[in-house]
Amino acid sequence: MRLDTYIASGVMSAADLARKTGLSAASITRIIQGKQKPSFDAIRSIVEATEGNVSADDLVFATHPQEAA
Repeated sequence: MRLDTYIASGVMSAADLARKTGLSAASITRIIQGKQKPSFDAIRSIVEATEGNVSADDLVFATHPQEAA
């Protein structure tokens, strides 16, 4: 599941994800928007915090609206 879809589902807010992962809320937002590629540690933290609902593949190979244009 894409990270933006996970956040939109209401399971966890971006702020909650930031707290659980130790990333800043701004970093989470930039990752969702495709403006920042997550580091290996960030990927691992996000996968763990989302209990695998967002996979490493979802983060590494994510497509974003601005990339499709």
